Amino acid sequence: METTVVHFSGMQVMLMIALCAIAVLVPVWAIRRIARAVPPVYQVPGIPSGVGGLLLFTIVLLIVEAVNALYHFGRAAGEAARVISMSTDYLWPVAQTLIPDFAASFFLLIAIGALVFGRSSVALGAAVVCAWLGGPLVAVLRTIYLGLPIELAGEPTGLLFLTVVVTLYLLFSNRPALTYGTASGRRLALSRGGSAVGER
Repeated sequence: METTVVHFSGMQVMLMIALCAIAVLVPVWAIRRIARAVPPVYQVPGIPSGVGGLLLFTIVLLIVEAVNALYHFGRAAGEAARVISMSTDYLWPVAQTLIPDFAASFFLLIAIGALVFGRSSVALGAAVVCAWLGGPLVAVLRTIYLGLPIELAGEPTGLLFLTVVVTLYLLFSNRPALTYGTASGRRLALSRGGSAVGER
């Protein structure tokens, strides 16, 4: 058996690392700039508010999850189109395989939009709900429609853990509370002499 070994020079490795860094840092920078255009509901001296820190990281995680779902949806849509072009008898069975990734993309994009542009407790609540709908729930749908087994180390379990962590952070951390003007954020602002900037 003949094997092919590909060797990369130091310059090529550095170029790939630089491209990966740019692919990550540029979207993060863009999201931060866009989100900064919308001020947080409350600002408290000494306590960070607005999109940044772990909140920005949370949004990036949701974006990665959404991009993954969009990639799988596009790939499955191409396969579905190929199968349907051969026979329309398979239209509904093939279309069913697209539902989980389409739903995941849809709900995750709503969650991202709510966190980036929304500045109200309703926006925060909508983001949390959509994160659950686009994450663990869709993973369960995927196992149903695609006949995949539910395993402890599989996708539903991993997404469930990630979504629980994201939910706990969004609901109980100071930065999201001040940014989206939740009841706890209001209490914190009043107790620390904070100011109300605006609410959307």
